[in-house]
Amino acid sequence: MVEKQKTYSLKELNLLVKETLSQYLSQAYWIVGEISEIKEHYSGHCYLELIQKDEESDNIVARARATIWSYSYRMLKPYFESTTGRKLSPGLKVMVLAQVSFHEVYGYSLNITDIEPTFTIGDLELKRRETINRLIADGVFDMNREQTLDLLPNRVAVISSPQAAGYEDFLKQLLGNRNRYRFSIKLFEAVMQGEDAETSITQALSNIYNEIDRFDLVAIVRGGGASADLSCFDSYSIASHIAQFPLPVITGIGHEKDTTVADLVAFKAVKTPTALAEYLIDLASEAEQLYLTLLDSLVELSTSFIESSKSQLIFLADQLKSASQLTVSRHKNRLTKTWSSLPVLAKFYMFKSLSQVQGLKEQVKSAAENYVNTPKIAIEKYQKDLKKYTLQTLSANKQKVDFFGRMIETMNPINTLKKGFTITMIDGKTIKSASEIGEGSLLTTKFWDGEVKSVVK
Repeated sequence: MVEKQKTYSLKELNLLVKETLSQYLSQAYWIVGEISEIKEHYSGHCYLELIQKDEESDNIVARARATIWSYSYRMLKPYFESTTGRKLSPGLKVMVLAQVSFHEVYGYSLNITDIEPTFTIGDLELKRRETINRLIADGVFDMNREQTLDLLPNRVAVISSPQAAGYEDFLKQLLGNRNRYRFSIKLFEAVMQGEDAETSITQALSNIYNEIDRFDLVAIVRGGGASADLSCFDSYSIASHIAQFPLPVITGIGHEKDTTVADLVAFKAVKTPTALAEYLIDLASEAEQLYLTLLDSLVELSTSFIESSKSQLIFLADQLKSASQLTVSRHKNRLTKTWSSLPVLAKFYMFKSLSQVQGLKEQVKSAAENYVNTPKIAIEKYQKDLKKYTLQTLSANKQKVDFFGRMIETMNPINTLKKGFTITMIDGKTIKSASEIGEGSLLTTKFWDGEVKSVVK
């Protein structure tokens, strides 16, 4: 018959495990793990969950609860954060000195008594380098720095927390600038630290993209604080969004010592929100100086052009005056010649008419001789017709002579002026349109018996 084996209650077994572990694992061990959860109790204790992931699959291959009692946590927390510049938070890899503990009710856990911050610094720097190398491999690391900033970038999309002191400093410095440059500011609210910062900031960038035509640049503003709060700006997600954003991104996240990956990929990185405001004010000042320089150049070129044009106008005016005098002289000679030829023309037309009359007389005489025997009534008829034709011919020729005489008389400029017409000139140039006369012009008005001068006001 098989001997009956000893049985244990659950508590007895747990106490046996506790005794065994305390006997064989009594010393403290340096352990490397990743923080997956961390909670600070109101009593001052800190409760963590440590995990280990497979390097290839990223699956969790080990898990353990851990505790830092309040008397240790009061020293370890500031020591770690001041050394690493980071808070104890999920995702951090840490090296801790821990003792194995087993409680019959709460089970297996680790009691942490020390922490090695230099290990975390190395791991953080490794992650930072991995992020930078990944951005370079993706071909986006330099994209935002290659953007072109407008000559006068005054439409600013700001990513910040509305309650942040840094945001208030930025507004005060920018909008209260001594030169009274005007800037258009729109705030896109975001959480600037903690677990939600990464998602919040990338969402703010997406919101700006939806109305991108309204802005010249993006300013990421965060006030001063612990360096540990800057961890989100080393994340691949935020850095990748900044690097690929189609507007220049300028960071002013309130840190003097550290440079985040976000700073490295941004178009421009300054140390503080106030420095960011001063940078924008300096850009506006440079644009103003360029404008004043261009204005001076424009005035100089305009003055030179006016002087050159004035000289050309004087030259052309002299040429026009000479040409006008020559034209007037030619027309005057033609009129004089025509006027002197008028008596000759009149005699010519009179002679021509008398010759026609004489020819008609000869025809009549010949006809009379040829028709001597024509009845008397026919002779009388011819006499009447001859008289009528002669009078008509003389009248018609006299009208022609009178017409040409009047036409020649009309062509005389003196007669035109005597009718009340005048000739108006400026500097010897005949004015044909009112548009040629300006205020201050000196006018010369010619009448048939003289001329007067007047000034346009």
